[in-house]
Amino acid sequence: MAVKEGSAPGFLGALGHRGYRLLWIGAFVSSVGTWTQDVGLSWLIHSRYRDPALLGLRSFAAEAPLITFMLVGGAVADRISRRRILLTSNVIQMLGAVALLVLFALDRLGIGPILGLALLTGLAQSQSAPTYQATLTSLVPPSEIPSAVALNSLQFNLSRTIGPALAGMLLAVAGAGACFGANALSFGAILVVLFLIPFPALAAPAKESLRQSLRNGISHVFRSPALGAMTLLAFAGSCLAFPLITYLPVVAGESLGTGAAGYAGLLSALGVGAIVGALFTARRGRAEGRGRFLLLAFSVYAVVACLALAVRSQASAMALLAVAGSCLVVGNSTLSSLVQEHAPPELRGRVLSVYGVAFRGGSPLGGLLAGLLARHFGAPAVLTVYSLALLVLTVILLARRSTLASL
Repeated sequence: MAVKEGSAPGFLGALGHRGYRLLWIGAFVSSVGTWTQDVGLSWLIHSRYRDPALLGLRSFAAEAPLITFMLVGGAVADRISRRRILLTSNVIQMLGAVALLVLFALDRLGIGPILGLALLTGLAQSQSAPTYQATLTSLVPPSEIPSAVALNSLQFNLSRTIGPALAGMLLAVAGAGACFGANALSFGAILVVLFLIPFPALAAPAKESLRQSLRNGISHVFRSPALGAMTLLAFAGSCLAFPLITYLPVVAGESLGTGAAGYAGLLSALGVGAIVGALFTARRGRAEGRGRFLLLAFSVYAVVACLALAVRSQASAMALLAVAGSCLVVGNSTLSSLVQEHAPPELRGRVLSVYGVAFRGGSPLGGLLAGLLARHFGAPAVLTVYSLALLVLTVILLARRSTLASL
């Protein structure tokens, strides 16, 4: 039965809007391809070089442009055609996947080209990430922003479950090159969708200079106690939690001894838990006490992540990582919803770019440091310390009844 505009039930409300629904589907297909490539590339690096620092270096190379250029991307998203930005970015990322495939087929895919293409992809995403987020929530009414954010998290984590499983099969049957090819093909869906969905008119003043536009967005975030606190937590959370995902190949390959299939299983377990977390967040909507709730979610994540790193059973690790994935998504989705609700429409692209720099910037910095430390202390020990640090931070914020805890 066709869903009429705005008629989807309950927490699925955002999917009742055709533009959002199409963007959700296109992004989902593309994300499956991205995760398929990411797993194939991570396992290729781990199996070929056996150096955990190189995993952190690739993550840093992919995310460094986001730290550098995302602020500009947010200001641009409030000023020029969002359709054009997203089309250009996705074409560049598709060509990057094709380049990986060709170099792998020619047996010339060394660490240099991998890092160079990671930088190129990160540069493209630095412009598209805030644009995508601003477009996503502009396709639904303000009352359904929590649904839109949670369902977007759901599609991302569905893809994080399906992509690694697909990668595991492709690695076993055809090798890493097939993972790169699958990613290149997946961009077709999002490119088609971008021609079909409506893009609302921009609200930014036409006479405002780019520099002034950027300055206004940054100052608005840090003049607001709530937005400032959420942005700082986004940085700390991604710095201390996301390196676990980066170093799962080491956990599977060396701690558990389960190889590429074990790595794909661990990543899929995280994704399954994340799906549950996204559905729960969408159903919870605008419930009271979301600030305190997200801090509790991060705290539980930290405890469960420590346990997952301590066990020596693949099944136990997968079960614990499923719980960790659920808590991580509940925390991050709730945090993202609160940021979007506190961002004025005319500043949304810029506010989201500041938040995005913090959220995306913490992971590569934390991952790079974790890789260097892992050479001396081992990845599980370093990741355990990271999780304990996140636990201490969230407990302090809860105990002091911070601005964030009161939201």
